[in-house]
Amino acid sequence: MSTLPADQQARYLEVLDAAKRLYGGDIDAAMHWMSRPVKAFGGKAPAAMIATRLEADTAIEFIRRLEHGFVA
Repeated sequence: MSTLPADQQARYLEVLDAAKRLYGGDIDAAMHWMSRPVKAFGGKAPAAMIATRLEADTAIEFIRRLEHGFVA
């Protein structure tokens, strides 16, 4: 992650924080989820959803939907 531009690092940490909340604070589970392709993201892993603010917001919104039981 240290090779990423500062803005992408910040977005990565935001998405990771949301994933960590999804997994009840389990950083290992969150990191595992971050590295796996997600169909809703066109096969991109959540960790790759940081190039733009829109992508990061999309990933965070998806996580919020999962937290509330909405996957569609």
